[in-house]
Amino acid sequence: MYQYSLGMYEKAMPDDMPLQEKLQMAKECGFDHVEFCVDLKEERANRLNWTKEERAYWRNLSSGMGVPFTTFSLSLLRKNPLGVLDERRNQESFRVLEEGCRLAFDLGSRVLLINGYDVYDEPSTDETVARFYENLTKAVDLCARYGMVVGIENAEKPFCRTIADAVSICKRVPSPFLRVYGDIGNETNSWDGDGKKTVAGLLEGEGYITSLHLKDSLPGEYRLKDYGSGHVDFAACIEAAKKMHIHLFTAEIFCDSSRDYIAYAKYVSEFLRSFF
Repeated sequence: MYQYSLGMYEKAMPDDMPLQEKLQMAKECGFDHVEFCVDLKEERANRLNWTKEERAYWRNLSSGMGVPFTTFSLSLLRKNPLGVLDERRNQESFRVLEEGCRLAFDLGSRVLLINGYDVYDEPSTDETVARFYENLTKAVDLCARYGMVVGIENAEKPFCRTIADAVSICKRVPSPFLRVYGDIGNETNSWDGDGKKTVAGLLEGEGYITSLHLKDSLPGEYRLKDYGSGHVDFAACIEAAKKMHIHLFTAEIFCDSSRDYIAYAKYVSEFLRSFF
């Protein structure tokens, strides 16, 4: 029997909801783990400063509740990606990466997601690409000391739009601790909704994909698209994932406070599980 873990993205829940309540909600909505986030929001960014006692408390609580922080999204790195050339920003990107890795390790996370950007708010150049690879090598070596897998996510920018692009990055920095955190919504968009090309693109990641984000999308729309209303072929993508022996998934839901977000999270859990 195929075994898998389906997690819920932390941002599926209101920002002001206490973390313990988020864990409880994820469990009640039928999810197996929570994808922990450190991002641009000040409260979540400040988690990098948690004490040893706070880290131990949340690791033990999440594990004891049966919804561990198996995956960890370090989207704060988007503010200063690994390819930035400004030295002060570059130092900050490495501080965030190192502190994020340590926090992920302390929380018991297994995969540290970083977005596939060399730069985010400026043009990509040969120099930013070279800086990205230089720093990624150092970053992966750092994370490897903790046994932490770094997962590169295919995103919306040309630098790493497809899973094949993410695989190419892995091949440039060969390490068992650098893998792909695929996103089927982004992959589908990269092929303009062509289901067959999307599955073929997904299969390009065989042997490299450690985890998958499951979300729906439409051309030019990468977030907040209701599951089942976009152009993602969940049945075909999940079937391909199973054939590649992928067992770790996260529903990348974004909270919409204008509706019953708890009922919607339950719907997403049931919707996705129907394809397994």
